[in-house]
Amino acid sequence: MILRGGLQVLLVIQMFVLGPRLILSVREYHAKLIADSDVHTGMTSLVFQERVHVSTSSTV
Repeated sequence: MILRGGLQVLLVIQMFVLGPRLILSVREYHAKLIADSDVHTGMTSLVFQERVHVSTSSTV
């Protein structure tokens, strides 16, 4: 029972250590692929609009 609890603790620690490392290595690999390719990748821009309150009359 003690070994099983220790194993569960190690699995949680492994998840928090290896998960971010995997994400970072995938990002690094993708950046290297983009840098080595001759193809221009299109970047989409995000447009943020301000919310403007428009008053409408409730009378018909």
